[in-house]
Amino acid sequence: MTTTYRISADCGGTFTDGVLLSDTNQVWVAKTDTTPLDPKVGTLNCISKLAEQVGVPLRELLEATKTIILGTTVATNIVATRSGAKTGAITTRGYRDRLFFLHVAKSDLGGDRKATPAELFSFRSPHPQPLVPRHMVAEVDERLNFNGEVLTQLNEESVQQAARYLRDKGVEAVAVNLLFSHLNPAHELRIEEIVKKEIPTVYVSLSSRVLPMLGEVARWSTTVFSAYVAPKTAAYAQGVSASLADCGFKGALAFMQSNGGLATTDIVCENPAALLVSGPAAGPALGLSLARGRGITDLVTTDMGGTSFDISIIADGQVNLTQKKVIDGQKFGLPAVDVNAVGAGGGSIAFVDTVGRLHVGPASAGALPGPACYGLGGKEPTVTDANLVLGYIDPNYFLGGARKLDKALAEAAINEKVANPLGISVEASAAAIHDIVNAKMGGAIEIMFSRRGCDPRDFTLCAAGGAGALHVARLTRDLGMKGFMVPRMAPVFCAYGMMFADLKHNYTRTYTAQSGKADLVKLNAMYAEMEEEARHTLEREGALPSQIAIERTMDLRYYGQVREQTISVPDGPLTAASLAVAVDRFHEKHRRVIGYAESGYPSVIARIHLAGVAKLVTASPHAGTLADSQASAAKGRRRVFFSEFGGFSDVEIFQGGRLHVGDLITGPCVIEEQMTTLVLPPGECVRLDADGTYISQSER
Repeated sequence: MTTTYRISADCGGTFTDGVLLSDTNQVWVAKTDTTPLDPKVGTLNCISKLAEQVGVPLRELLEATKTIILGTTVATNIVATRSGAKTGAITTRGYRDRLFFLHVAKSDLGGDRKATPAELFSFRSPHPQPLVPRHMVAEVDERLNFNGEVLTQLNEESVQQAARYLRDKGVEAVAVNLLFSHLNPAHELRIEEIVKKEIPTVYVSLSSRVLPMLGEVARWSTTVFSAYVAPKTAAYAQGVSASLADCGFKGALAFMQSNGGLATTDIVCENPAALLVSGPAAGPALGLSLARGRGITDLVTTDMGGTSFDISIIADGQVNLTQKKVIDGQKFGLPAVDVNAVGAGGGSIAFVDTVGRLHVGPASAGALPGPACYGLGGKEPTVTDANLVLGYIDPNYFLGGARKLDKALAEAAINEKVANPLGISVEASAAAIHDIVNAKMGGAIEIMFSRRGCDPRDFTLCAAGGAGALHVARLTRDLGMKGFMVPRMAPVFCAYGMMFADLKHNYTRTYTAQSGKADLVKLNAMYAEMEEEARHTLEREGALPSQIAIERTMDLRYYGQVREQTISVPDGPLTAASLAVAVDRFHEKHRRVIGYAESGYPSVIARIHLAGVAKLVTASPHAGTLADSQASAAKGRRRVFFSEFGGFSDVEIFQGGRLHVGDLITGPCVIEEQMTTLVLPPGECVRLDADGTYISQSER
């Protein structure tokens, strides 16, 4: 019988990670450099490398592949580099400036630098630049009231004038943002028809289609995101699909969405904004799957790659979705896995500022030229350079020996940019870089704990990413966490997680009423409308009716509050009894998260949500083949820096691929896997479990 395969590839800021899984449960992994100018090249390079490992031509592999799943930073990078489509907007007359006011705290504008109290109110602080300039916004005559009823009929002549104005400006995409269009999309739909007639080649994004919910700022800014990234994102999705087909692929192609689910090419092209937080979305669910088998329900997943450090807190066994993200200073309202990121990766650049303070990140050396030790022309010292100097990384075994590192170049960069300005040794500078990036990552995790009211002593840290295992033991100690786990698939964590993701689409409707006075007929009708849309979309993607599951939730708050809790709704038609169950769940969650509950106080429904899910894979994550030979895992000894010893010490180096299930390894030592390195300080101990996960055994 012919072997069949599944492939996943995650295109990150520095590396593109690939995983190949056969129907006989064999696993191959690969890492290649990301190609920012044309991301599909890096993706194809990664798949080609997987074919080399299997020992078959690329065409033969692709012909035997049933599914390819891609995670991509294409949409994210378009926004970050401001390289999207020339975008215009059409809005209700009198609301041209609605999106140009600052709607988020300056401390939440992104990046690693949090504003001081004085800067929060300083008019000199930089204001985020809009994706659509003011002169590219046209107004039309129309108006709906808060019930979606027409107050002013749509003036089609004003729409034609607006479309011609934007056509003359050379727009490639148009975002249509009207007041209360989420309640009545008729005017937006008619505007789309007129604009398409005037500008046949333009991409049109409607706020009533992208995010039909109350709150024009989040709805409109998300619609602008969708329009801005659409042409290039759609071109990428269609281009990579065509390239794979040319190479012999005839299976199903899916993309990882921000909500942690998959979508096919056609659906992605209809709303490309769903890919804006695609990259890290698969990691938390995979971490939770691994943790549940060990009875762990409170988990922090981290992913330290070459550019960023992604963090997600999972409490009570639930991966949290949020519709309140801020991207590049603008609100983003589509459901997204709650992952926060800081610029702290292996490629993060260390520098000394004008007053003599050492910083690490957020700027990254990226894939090209990369850290100085890559020997590709990079001159800036990075975290990877520091870890190499400290002895944590074997220069001859980086990426399993696929890339040789030059320690002399790392030392030269650190000496010039850090050691000389600070007047200290290269080794001391490298140790300082390592400590600062640890403090930066630890501080980011602490902030997330404090915002969610969580106690770090209850949580286990799951470290992923190629660089994560180098820092996990220190982070766990510094934060006082219960313990840590490092999956053997950590270097390709998100790519591996995509293998087990489901087709998934989220829908939202606004409905506001006290729960005791809710119109159950109307609520059931809204849920039915969303369910019909979900089933239609999933069936378009090839899902069978028997594969589709429907998940319903609603946002509840106490009367007078402004922040809601998302609560699951019992299956079946919504009745007074099932709504009472949801309200009881709200009281319990409010007690757990906020610290109190008032069961006798009226609660308010703010929004209702529905997710359509089609489960395509029933297999569980596994590590592939573990060592079964009797060869010793001891590789030798090396000089490695440990602060407990006040400097360097000769410690044992273990070859992770030769460790056996149940082996206990005690620090100080280093465990080298093919694409990552686990550093164990003195007193730390880990055990290798049957699924290829290193579990800390140290008492805390």
